Amino acid sequence: MRRRRDRLLKRKARLMALLVKHGFFPESPEDRKKLESLDPYSLRALGLDAALTPAEFGRALFHMNQRRGFQSNRRTDKKESEAGALKAAIARVRQAVDPAGVEGKARTVGEWLYQRAQAGEPVRARFRQHRVTTAEGRPRVEKSYDLYVERALVEAEFDALWARQSALDPVAFSETARQDLKDCLLHQRPLRPVRPGRCTLLPNEERAPLALPSTQRARIYQEVNHLRILQQGLAEQVLNPDQRDALVDALERNAKRSFVQIKKLLGLGSGISFNFEDPKRQELKGNFTSVNLAKKEHFGEAWFAFSEALQDEIVLK
Repeated sequence: MRRRRDRLLKRKARLMALLVKHGFFPESPEDRKKLESLDPYSLRALGLDAALTPAEFGRALFHMNQRRGFQSNRRTDKKESEAGALKAAIARVRQAVDPAGVEGKARTVGEWLYQRAQAGEPVRARFRQHRVTTAEGRPRVEKSYDLYVERALVEAEFDALWARQSALDPVAFSETARQDLKDCLLHQRPLRPVRPGRCTLLPNEERAPLALPSTQRARIYQEVNHLRILQQGLAEQVLNPDQRDALVDALERNAKRSFVQIKKLLGLGSGISFNFEDPKRQELKGNFTSVNLAKKEHFGEAWFAFSEALQDEIVLK
């Protein structure tokens, strides 16, 4: 929380400096303080139709920067306990906004918030929990947000406001100013890459990334070489070279193969089983990297003709 607030304060300072640089804010702190009396929601709605002064636009943009909306991060979304409530709230806001303003909908999220403010409805995201009773009579906690704005809607509002204001005053609303202000408003720090751990066999080396085709292939060969056919009396039989190569090729081209499919592929009867076969494990994993990159929209069948070194190089890039 401290890091997040520190970044917010730094972004506010950067934006304020840019607004002063491009003439949207006065240089005097006292004069900037006076702009706090302006209603930012009203300015965000008015700016879609009428000309705003540079100071009024700066006030609206500074307010957008305060709450610039949610941007999905799939790595952390999975750990978000309120993810369902958050997504539902975002969907409701998205349905209430239409750039064309059809069916009485707001054209931007700023105009929608202004309409809510005028109607006395909340304009801040508030997380709520309600205890309810299900049809079966069991108590349950329902989680919800009053509203939640996604960053894509804030970006769309910035573009709409700038397009309107630049048409009315192309000198003040220059392309250079647009690029600087939009970059500051929407900039997102890239996620820090996760470094692989140390190799158990060569401690001085890092582990190869799991997504590398060569890593996937090594895992496939290891599992297939350890696979045993269990005959009657639990006698084990090793796959012959032809069976092994056929199974490896199938796993190279498929994300997974069930043991039922493997038995059919190898021409084995249904009465036999494998040493890896278990009620909790009914399949062998394939080369998911090759399966994805061999799709028509990527490399297609040409992927399998690439050398292993070239495949790894493509994935690393």
